[in-house]
Amino acid sequence: MKTKILYTLILTLGLFSFLLAQSDYEKAQNFKKQYKIYEDAIKEASSLEECNILKENIIKFKKEYLAEKDFLDKVLYPENFESAFEKLEKALETRKGDFAQITELKTEIGALKTKVTELSEENQNLLAQIKALNLQVKKDAETIASLKKLIAQLKANIQQRDMLVRDIIDSLLTEFIKVPGTLNEAEKEAIITKVDSRNLFYNIERTIVDNIQFMRVTQLTPKDLSEMKRQYNDFNKLWKQIGPKLSDVYLTKQDKASQIASIDGLFYEWNSRLNDEIWNQVNQVFREKNLAVLPFRSGEQFVNSIYSFIDDEIKNLGVKSKDESLNTFYTFTDSVYFKTIQPVWIPILIENNMMTEANKDSIEAHIAFWKEKLSPPSKFNWIYTLAGILIVILVVAYIFKNRNKQKLINSIPKDTGQQNTINNG
Repeated sequence: MKTKILYTLILTLGLFSFLLAQSDYEKAQNFKKQYKIYEDAIKEASSLEECNILKENIIKFKKEYLAEKDFLDKVLYPENFESAFEKLEKALETRKGDFAQITELKTEIGALKTKVTELSEENQNLLAQIKALNLQVKKDAETIASLKKLIAQLKANIQQRDMLVRDIIDSLLTEFIKVPGTLNEAEKEAIITKVDSRNLFYNIERTIVDNIQFMRVTQLTPKDLSEMKRQYNDFNKLWKQIGPKLSDVYLTKQDKASQIASIDGLFYEWNSRLNDEIWNQVNQVFREKNLAVLPFRSGEQFVNSIYSFIDDEIKNLGVKSKDESLNTFYTFTDSVYFKTIQPVWIPILIENNMMTEANKDSIEAHIAFWKEKLSPPSKFNWIYTLAGILIVILVVAYIFKNRNKQKLINSIPKDTGQQNTINNG
């Protein structure tokens, strides 16, 4: 459509060249009108081919008015004939550059799409192999080594595919930034075409599902879970930026609208499974030491369970034997909380807003209170303290007394007796 309009404009411009006996005013006005038409045509050009056609016609336009150069230099002041055409040529080259970038981007996205597809297929194959090895009841050293290698490869693949899908989302976000806030139908259709050509929705769904399946087939370490949480947060943040925009674009397409809602649900499931796995592993730390801490699945439950455990231990002081109470205290503090929970898990929980610094401080205040109740200061401690101070004072006084006595002895001359005998004589 735009090409037809362009050809019509060019034909219209051709008619101007047949006008004869123009006045200076008419010449100036005709030039400016044609110039404006070319300016607008450059802005409206929709392909590299249209830009090339415009370039040829601008060359003809310039030649047509070359004889009027001196006259137009005066009319166009502070511009001149040459600078006016330089502006047109520069605008045209810029527009051509836009299409060159689009072509390059399409090539890049095509390569990304191919790579994403390859990784998706490879991931499915790896998952199948891992599941098959996990089903083996007896695993020899070779099987275990193979299993570890497959899991490491799957993890690397998922991370790489996540990055590739994020690159596709980034490119689409750039498109949204370029266009106005309210899209017209033509702009919406253009974005729909790009989203569909990149198979965006499928790739996002596949990425989330693979992450969830990866959690099912391997035992995750605290480091793994921390990395996956960060991965989820970054990916989800991108989706929250583009998801509402895509919902607006696909407002009239019910199948796509439901797919966007499905992706929201998958993100929720991914996060829920990550949180559940983290809480399960924290619960496990207490269970391994046979500490009767109530199960928890949130930061609030975690804090309350520890409070409840400590409160029960304090209430049982005197009911349980002293040794048993001490053993429970040191198991909780030295073998669990300060060894694993505080240094390993609490930073992950706080970083991911699953608990707060205030929660941590409160738990440790409860532990300190428990310790105080378990080994309270004796009411006779002040007597021992006073006795200690008294002993120190006596020792210091004795030292000073001896030191002064020694000084007095040293100050008496050794020949004092002889001197007295002479004086008496």
